[in-house]
Parts: sequence; structure tokens; C-alpha cells
Amino acid sequence: MATTNSYARWLAGVGVHAAARVPLLRAPLQLAYERYFNRVRGQVRLFSGIYPDFKSALRAIPSDRLVGYDNAPSSRRVAHDLFHVFPMDYPILFWLNRLLPDSRLLFDWGGNIGLSYFAFRKHLRYPASMTWLVSDVPAVVAEGVDTAKKYSSPGLCFTTSLERLGEADILLAAGVLHFIESPFEILRAQKALPPYILFNKLPVYAQPSAVTLQNMGTALIPNHLFNETELVANLNDLGYRMVDEWNTDLACHIPFFPEHSIAAYKGYFFSK
Repeated sequence: MATTNSYARWLAGVGVHAAARVPLLRAPLQLAYERYFNRVRGQVRLFSGIYPDFKSALRAIPSDRLVGYDNAPSSRRVAHDLFHVFPMDYPILFWLNRLLPDSRLLFDWGGNIGLSYFAFRKHLRYPASMTWLVSDVPAVVAEGVDTAKKYSSPGLCFTTSLERLGEADILLAAGVLHFIESPFEILRAQKALPPYILFNKLPVYAQPSAVTLQNMGTALIPNHLFNETELVANLNDLGYRMVDEWNTDLACHIPFFPEHSIAAYKGYFFSK
């Protein structure tokens, strides 16, 4: 319905704060926004709802929508970023410039089709003997293998497992940890972990941890909102200390839940 769609577009912008303060308006406008959120496709990055865990968020996804990245449309959605370095990447470049000369294996968890590998090599010198191993879901890995065939990509490899994580000198996880249901449990289950960890584009805040839904145009996906104290404590428990942290220009605005909206995602460098 046209009026519903118009309300939803308005709510996705500045109107949500005004609507949330009017009890009689909140319920119908929230429903209108949720319908819009569940339906809209294309070049969007929207958030909806607060859930206690991943499973609850998954149950809220309509049956006619794709979920996550393990599908052809989602695996191709960021191919245009292949050679693009963003301002929020520069802290990662700073630390990689120092770490790479002594590294034999960089494990790029959720590295998509090799986005960081291709973008960063304009600014970094990769050691000839180093392997840059991207781990991702099968559909993304298949797209990455095809992409690597089109461009010179020495040292770039792909996997769908974490089997070689313990061999790595560096774990890079840029914009992926919040899409994994139990990331710290997965890390704790490894036989060994790299001496250095670089996280980037993480939604962290002072509120209790929660989960929201993200509409990335091609699919919907649950999205952790990490309590920062808990996140750092998890890394401390794994034997790491925080060396550096920074803000990024990535944010999430969750209509009707301003207390869970995050103005700036963060990045971290941890060392054993």
C-alpha cells in the first residue's frame, strides 16, 4: 500500500524518533516499517527489531527471503569494492604494515571474495612466501575463486573451514564477527590461535548484548550488537591483550530502538 510504504520510508529516516514518543502512533508505524523492511530489496542497509539471540532473529525472517551470504545474489553484492580502500581501513593497514614482513599465513575470516587482499595490496607489500587465506561460506568462496582467476593474485587462497586458523600469524576479521552466531565459542574451540588478531567494523556499545536483523538488499541476516566490556573480556580470556582500538564511520540506526542504535562501529588490535 502506497501510504504504508511512504510511512516506512519516513520512519527509516528522521521520523522514527518523533513517532516513538507518541504511544498511539508507535504500534501502527512500527508495523508499517517492519513490513517495508521485510519487503525492500536493492541498494539498502536497514535494521529492524531487537532479539535476545540469533535463533529468535532467524525465526523473524519471512520464508520468502534469502538468509545470509551463502547464496549467489549475496556473494556478489560487494564485488564493486574489490579495489577500494575506505577510511576505516587505514588502522588495519597501519598494523598490517608492521606485522606482514614476519608473517607466513594471514587468516582472513569472512574475507568475502578477497576484498581486503585486493584493496590493501596497493598500499602494502605482501611477502612472496605468505599465504592470504580467506575463509567464508561456500557461495562466497566459489565467487572468490572465480574472481581470483581474473586477476593476478599470488598467495591468495580460499577455504570454507577454520582448519588452518591455528597455523596463522594473523587473524583478520573485518565486518564479519557480528554475523556469526557464536564467534567466541568458535575461537575457544580451536586447538591454537594466532598471536595477533585484527577486528574491524564491529558494532559494540555499552548496552547489554543483543541481536538485530539487517536487510542488506539481497538477504536478511541476524546481527550481533556486542557489549564492549564482554567482547574485550572474551579476548582476555583467550589470552589476548588489547593494543589498539579505533572508531569507524560505519553505524547502525535501529528504528524504534534508539538505545540500541550505534553511532560508530569499532576496530581492535589484540596481541597474545
